Amino acid sequence: MAHIARSFSVSLSVTHPDIDPAIVSQALGLTPAQATRAGASRTTPRGDPLEGTYSFTCWRHQFEVDGARELAPVLQDLVERLQPHAEFFHRVVREGGRIELFCGVLAGGNWDEILPYELLGRLAALAVDLRLDVYPNDERAE
Repeated sequence: MAHIARSFSVSLSVTHPDIDPAIVSQALGLTPAQATRAGASRTTPRGDPLEGTYSFTCWRHQFEVDGARELAPVLQDLVERLQPHAEFFHRVVREGGRIELFCGVLAGGNWDEILPYELLGRLAALAVDLRLDVYPNDERAE
């Protein structure tokens, strides 16, 4: 399927009832693209104030995956990088949080790829959910 134009966006999200986002950054050794803390005043993406406070902590890191042609090898590499943090991920989930690996796929046609069971098993062992979101780049619609 290498003849079909496609690109990927991959991010890791941690949501938790009340953890400090700085603890997530420190535990994972990653810089967040976005982080909000439970109880903090809500704002727009530009920083304008909104009513209320955040009801939970949300932390998100965007991985650099430009030029990737297949998603499975990208995910396999990320699982290797995330493996040392298994204990932290399990703690987050035990405390009512959630870990999600988001994969946005922009495909210029049909997207067909096998995600090996070994990869999915390793994600499951880390307590990491996998979210796939496919965006068709259908030039006929333009």
